[in-house]
Amino acid sequence: MVAKADGTAIGVMRAAIYIRVSTDMQAEEGFSIEGQRSRLTSFSESQDWSIYDFYVDDGYSAKDLKRPDMQRMLADMEERKFDVVLVYKLDRLTRSVADLHALLKTFDLHGVKFKSSTEIFETTTAMGRFFITLVGAMAEWERGTISERVRFGVEQMVAEGRRPGGVLPYGYTQQGQLIPEEAELIREVRDMYLSGMGYKTIAMKLNRSDKQRRGHDWTDGTVGYTLENPFYAGIIRLGSKTAAGTYVNSKRDERVKCIYGKGSHEAIFTQEEYDEIKAFMARKAKGGYSRINTYWFSGVLRCGRCGAAMFGRLTTKRTTTKGDVRTQYYICSNRHHIKTCDLPIFRQIHVEHLVLQYIERLQVDMERLKEEAQRITEDEGKKKTEIDKEKRELAKISERREKWQYMFVEGLISKEDIRKKIAEEDLKERAVRQRIADNQKSLSGIPRLTELAGLADAWPYLDDQEKKDLVYTLFSQIVINTDLKQVKGVKNKFFDAYIQDITFN
Repeated sequence: MVAKADGTAIGVMRAAIYIRVSTDMQAEEGFSIEGQRSRLTSFSESQDWSIYDFYVDDGYSAKDLKRPDMQRMLADMEERKFDVVLVYKLDRLTRSVADLHALLKTFDLHGVKFKSSTEIFETTTAMGRFFITLVGAMAEWERGTISERVRFGVEQMVAEGRRPGGVLPYGYTQQGQLIPEEAELIREVRDMYLSGMGYKTIAMKLNRSDKQRRGHDWTDGTVGYTLENPFYAGIIRLGSKTAAGTYVNSKRDERVKCIYGKGSHEAIFTQEEYDEIKAFMARKAKGGYSRINTYWFSGVLRCGRCGAAMFGRLTTKRTTTKGDVRTQYYICSNRHHIKTCDLPIFRQIHVEHLVLQYIERLQVDMERLKEEAQRITEDEGKKKTEIDKEKRELAKISERREKWQYMFVEGLISKEDIRKKIAEEDLKERAVRQRIADNQKSLSGIPRLTELAGLADAWPYLDDQEKKDLVYTLFSQIVINTDLKQVKGVKNKFFDAYIQDITFN
């Protein structure tokens, strides 16, 4: 018998079977992958066709041709690997009239026929082509109608203050309840950002403090998303794609056709606080916000009275003989947000004075400092060993969770058993994470002696960014305080205050 290059007998049609299911049709009778595969295999056998290959796009829409196996099929067609494309229905191939015309033209160009197992099409006549185009137009119209109905329903949900599905953002349970400790961390992220820290720096600081985001490290992307997300201001936003149809990957990407509604969930930011974030982002995007590098101690300065973070601000503009002047200062976040702390405001030059004074005192007895550093080194070695041990335990907990889930899926344990097991693992995980956090807090850090010794001498010659980088390199935390209840402003004078504690990196 004479055969083709692939071994198929000449005269036998080689069929490329194309199968597609969209995510909302997975369970529908007749549209499942196996359902289509079975019917199309039987159809091929009834036509005495050999099956060259199955091309399956699982979970892809027919709105365009950007589908992995669609592209693979077109590539194989160019190499003449099959003679006919077989689908269950035309709308499995495409729901776009423009794409349908392009595909039919490509099929003709390569001598490939097109066949639907449930519809009768004749593509060699003008009437047949008109009919298939009409069916394609109906499929496109149906897709548009479904999209409109879905969007209308979702718009109604947003208008009623309900979020249309999906996982709720960090800071909330899946039932929409606020998680206090996560909400506090989100506020801390906002304060760090407004004080001049960038996304990457904030992420590094959070990860260094072992403050993970649902078990994962923070990234500059997740920090930016957290700051930009209006959900934290009590607003539900529908529509997170760009004009090109891609998902937004950056705060610079412009969303289109967005719908906003007042949510029924508890907000973390006020509208004014959220607007402040957006305005800050806009100014930075234009490159016209020079304050970004002027807060040398942002991210490390803490309040000695309540322990909250302190963030930088600028005073209102003041006109002097030297021109318009604005002064940098730091304020306790609890004083600023919820009025529960009364620590006075500190000018940046005052904090600078206190830090340099503290360092100079340390330098008086460098031998004592070296002895202390050696003691700290030994202690930190033990703590880090304990932390590594606890992190290994976290990995074991994760493995056990996966094991319980596998056993449940396989029917080896009941729903009650897996709930009990997962609850036990959650309890163990919280205990382990608390021990890690306790050990992290006790790590006092070792000052880089050579850098520390020259800090006071080099400081006056550094620019804003260099000062900020040096502070962030040397210090993990600087705690300031004063015993004064009220502070009266005296021009060019510092009130009595002190460094309560410094933690070195």
